[in-house]
Amino acid sequence: MNSYNTLLWLHIISAFLLLFPSIFIPQLFHLYKSKKGQQLLQRIHIIIGIGGWILLLSGSAILYLQNGAMLSFLWMQFSLILFVLIQAIDHFWADKQEEMLESGDAIDTSRLKIWTIIKLLGYGLIALLMVVQPC
Repeated sequence: MNSYNTLLWLHIISAFLLLFPSIFIPQLFHLYKSKKGQQLLQRIHIIIGIGGWILLLSGSAILYLQNGAMLSFLWMQFSLILFVLIQAIDHFWADKQEEMLESGDAIDTSRLKIWTIIKLLGYGLIALLMVVQPC
């Protein structure tokens, strides 16, 4: 297996590391009330973060090996814009909401749950575009 295929498989596996644990997060927000629940959610958050970083790095390496050829496709441009937008909102808004939950502040988690579902749908759309690759 050449380095491109290895990176491609690493990219796919890291997408699962990012997506699969995220599916359970909206149902687990109530765990922030206990210390063990917070620890579990922090572990899940770490797995998601590792998956996200590997996804970003492997995707960048794949683009590099292709000399950026896929950047000329509209679906790829849309996917990258959507990924960056999701990451920015997650970093600047959702992470702060989660920190407030961890500190024990009583906040309404419904907006955070809705955001998590929107984020999952966005990641799912990106994954679908990567598989289908419309021209």
